[in-house]
Amino acid sequence: MRSPLHVRPRPRILTAGVAFAIGILPLTVFAGAPVSAVTSDVKINEVSSDPADWIELINTGSAAVDVSGWLVSDNARTSDPTHVQPLAEGTLIPAGGFLKVDYTAAGFGKGDEANLYLPDASTVVDTTTWPAATHATSWGRCPDGNGVFRGTEPTPGAANICAVTPPPALDPGWDDIEINEISSLNDDDAGNTGLKDAVELVNTGGSDVSVEGWYQTDSGAAEGASPLTLADLRAWDGDSLEPAGSWIIPAGGYVVFSSKKGLSGEGDSVKLYGPGADAATRLLIDEQSYGDGDAGVSDAYESDALASAACPDGSDDFWRVTESSFGRDNADSCATKSRRLDTTVVLNEVSNVGGKAELLNGGTAPVEISGWELLDSDGNVVHTVPVGTVLAPGAFYVGHDIVGLESADSLTVRRGDDGASVIAHTWYEDGIASYSRCELFGTVSYVETPTATWGSVNACPALSTEIWPGASTVEVVDAVDAFTDLDANDEGDVSGVAFDPNDPSILWVAMNKGRLFKMHQVDGLYTAFPEWDGGLPLRFVDGGGELDAEGVTVGPDGAIYLTSERDNLRAKGTSYNKVARYDVSAVSSATTELIATHEWDVNEFVQTGTNLGLEGITYVPDAFLVNAGWRAGGAAYTAAAHPTPGLFVTAVEGTGALHFFSLAVGAPPVEVKVEASGFPWSMDVAYDPDRAALWTLCDDSCGGVYNILKVVDGDFRVDRTYARPAGMPNLNNEGMAIAPSSTCTDDFQDVVWADDGDTDGHSLRSGTLPCVEVSVDPEPTPTPTPTLAPAPGPASDAELIDANRGAVQAPDTAAPGQTVTLFVGARYAGDTVWVWLHSTPISLGSAVVAADGTIAVTLPAGVAPGDHRFVVLDAAGRVVGWTEVTVTGSLPASGSLAATGSQTGSASGAAALALILLSVGSVAMIMRRRIGRA
Repeated sequence: MRSPLHVRPRPRILTAGVAFAIGILPLTVFAGAPVSAVTSDVKINEVSSDPADWIELINTGSAAVDVSGWLVSDNARTSDPTHVQPLAEGTLIPAGGFLKVDYTAAGFGKGDEANLYLPDASTVVDTTTWPAATHATSWGRCPDGNGVFRGTEPTPGAANICAVTPPPALDPGWDDIEINEISSLNDDDAGNTGLKDAVELVNTGGSDVSVEGWYQTDSGAAEGASPLTLADLRAWDGDSLEPAGSWIIPAGGYVVFSSKKGLSGEGDSVKLYGPGADAATRLLIDEQSYGDGDAGVSDAYESDALASAACPDGSDDFWRVTESSFGRDNADSCATKSRRLDTTVVLNEVSNVGGKAELLNGGTAPVEISGWELLDSDGNVVHTVPVGTVLAPGAFYVGHDIVGLESADSLTVRRGDDGASVIAHTWYEDGIASYSRCELFGTVSYVETPTATWGSVNACPALSTEIWPGASTVEVVDAVDAFTDLDANDEGDVSGVAFDPNDPSILWVAMNKGRLFKMHQVDGLYTAFPEWDGGLPLRFVDGGGELDAEGVTVGPDGAIYLTSERDNLRAKGTSYNKVARYDVSAVSSATTELIATHEWDVNEFVQTGTNLGLEGITYVPDAFLVNAGWRAGGAAYTAAAHPTPGLFVTAVEGTGALHFFSLAVGAPPVEVKVEASGFPWSMDVAYDPDRAALWTLCDDSCGGVYNILKVVDGDFRVDRTYARPAGMPNLNNEGMAIAPSSTCTDDFQDVVWADDGDTDGHSLRSGTLPCVEVSVDPEPTPTPTPTLAPAPGPASDAELIDANRGAVQAPDTAAPGQTVTLFVGARYAGDTVWVWLHSTPISLGSAVVAADGTIAVTLPAGVAPGDHRFVVLDAAGRVVGWTEVTVTGSLPASGSLAATGSQTGSASGAAALALILLSVGSVAMIMRRRIGRA
């Protein structure tokens, strides 16, 4: 079995001495030792940058050439060691032979260049650059080895196809060929044919037609059309789509291929051209367009369409269908056809708990909605609008007594006369009182609202920010270009940061392009430890791929846990949401990469498009959740609910949701609960034990705003919303780390932000927060009884019910005369409360709740041993909570407090784990980003 720390000899790139390490290698080196005759026989012969990144070398000589340790790179040349890739030891190119080299160090882009060096990292053997703003698909010499580069057909490992073949003649039956079906699905989308972005052609005539030499593109210009190849074509063999084997589409037959250009889910076109030497001479055979979500998933709204199909076959009447029929007649698909509902009437508010849904006419003209239907996710009609219902501009219609909507469900609005429909909203938990349609940060979303407003304007949350509580200034805390630019986008791509709770001087930094850095401050700048210089590449548990690492946290076992949205090397266009664990305890100077010891696939729980998934992660201990009164699954959360000592909270970019997972080694992930971050998009989440809270972060899309979440009535809610520090620009900050209180200096603690945009060449910036005063007294002294208004009388037994039992935490045992600490809850910080000891009520006086949610009280010396109850009342005499305590005959021998309930540790420890949340609402509308080759 492969070791998690894969150690191999350092690549021969280091033969340039310590030049790379100390940064003295010139930025661009195109001078060096003369190339020998044998060496000059090796040339770059072909390059590809789309869809794969590779270089083909050719040996034009009469003897084999050993190219072991030779180096290839992109336009970074040798200025960035992470872009330089050595060839493996023992690599030979035979005389007249070819060698394909997969370029995995960084990847080629548009208008890029390929370079070949000798092992000295100085001598240039060969180089080529392809035209700006274009990909090399592919870029080859004609003739092989010594000709000039031009666009060619890809032939990796074989001779280039250089002959210019006259285009075939246009088949006389060309007009019988029609575009018949289109899909715009990603690889990981349900219903994908395996071709993604599939296009079907049908021959509507009575004779066979050849499509040899034909071209296809999307909505772009004819000049951007790409030729179809025979290998592209698929035909239905009765069970599946198989290689067509011929250019001929028989009379009444079909052929399917993957679009030569990526198709957008938000609407696009497919254009089909005949043969021709250039764009000007190619005839437009057919063109079909589709609307937003009509051919598959959409970022703009939730679509259940799998394709846009001609109904009937060969016609120009295209419909969105929920079943596809690529390679065969569209009859079955057309049975599921529908139009997208295009109307000014929108779903304005919905509640599965209240059994109501509200429609709003947002237009300027009346709309008749007679017979309109509301459907759940199973397609069941849950409400029909009465005949004669007309909505005036700005008017509301409220459907009552709706039955059948679940806690995880959706609502579709369907027009009665033509069946045009739209999935209005999908949710994954109850929306408190309702889900309301609100505009947040310039985007319309559905958010949880604590108050329903049926028939009137929604109670949308208003973004009211407070001034950042720390210093208004921020400082750059990394060197210029400290983080390698692995994909040549001139950005460091740093996303996640976390202080190590076991050693707060250590800052862990995650880079999107599969790198992890262990850093500490040197002369005020965060610098990688020597064995972590340049960051260590991150591999999945199978030893392959590259994590699109976004968030980072330290687990209770000291291991590093990272979130990943995609596999950058093997499936960059596919959503691949995983949490991976890395043992970093044995990293040394010989370590060249990190392989995950465990990983948890949570893709089924995180429903977003590619590059919109897991962004942030933080670890929270069970005690924190228990003491905060957090609830999951309709019941109070308990430490015994899962085998793990705490939960990992992940932030999802596309939905703003926080997913709480129990991640046990060797077991599948368990999603415990989904909470709202208060943002439509969430870039990071950080546990703050000092404030007994979670922080959530939205990037420049929200103006760099921060929410503090605390538990209220069992759920996380937004307690405070802070603007970014006044001295920090609106950066693309995707990570946030708060140093623990143990590092406080002059009553301030550091905060570090990670700027994914690497603005001005810097990715890390630091600011401050005021330190929280935590009450820690190993020998508590009695709290003096203040002179206040008359204390409220004791609560009656009828008021001490199960609903408020356990809301107050106390030691299991105490002795007469002993001072004990009660945990009331940080939400009461600064409030005055009264404490009584039952069953014969004895007043223990009043106390002001500390910032950590605790108070100290002293038991009278004459309290009889036995079972009693602490009861805490607020200023109005209402019961805050109560809990049992056993009074013993004497003080504990050590003078320490007994454990509180099922939790261990001192009361101050419990207080440090308290959390309270007040959430603006969850954005359950799923946004999906369609990523294509630019």
